[in-house]
Amino acid sequence: MSNRTISKRTAYLSTGGFGLLLSAGYVAIAMQLPFGEMDAPGAGLFPVLVGAILCFASIATIVEGWKTPRAEGIEIPAGQDRARLFKLIALLGLYFGTMPWLGYTLSSWGFALLLMRLLSPLSWLRCSAYAALMTGAIYLCFIALLKVPMPSFALFL
Repeated sequence: MSNRTISKRTAYLSTGGFGLLLSAGYVAIAMQLPFGEMDAPGAGLFPVLVGAILCFASIATIVEGWKTPRAEGIEIPAGQDRARLFKLIALLGLYFGTMPWLGYTLSSWGFALLLMRLLSPLSWLRCSAYAALMTGAIYLCFIALLKVPMPSFALFL
């Protein structure tokens, strides 16, 4: 099966433009959250910072796209690589779709577990343990330490 190519310039400009639109919407929604005070930051501070970083990265991608020659191409994955890419996209959709009902912890653990099984030959038990460690570490950093509000388990509420 032969791989198809697309223009690297078009790919960069499209990705950067999409990221710029996404970051603008994300920051607009985040601006509605309270910012808090200097000694006690509110829920809006972290999302605005993330949106600003995404905006900066998107602009850098657009600039890189403008500098790239039109003739340069990128291969589109084929075969197993394409299947793995679509599975990753489906996993991301499942993750974001289940987070409001299963909460951050359970949906993040499930996402990490399934992603590791998809990308590595590790056993289910080992992937489960690693997923629990990763989810726990991120929980401690962002929810416990930085007080970033995340969805909690709400399936039966």
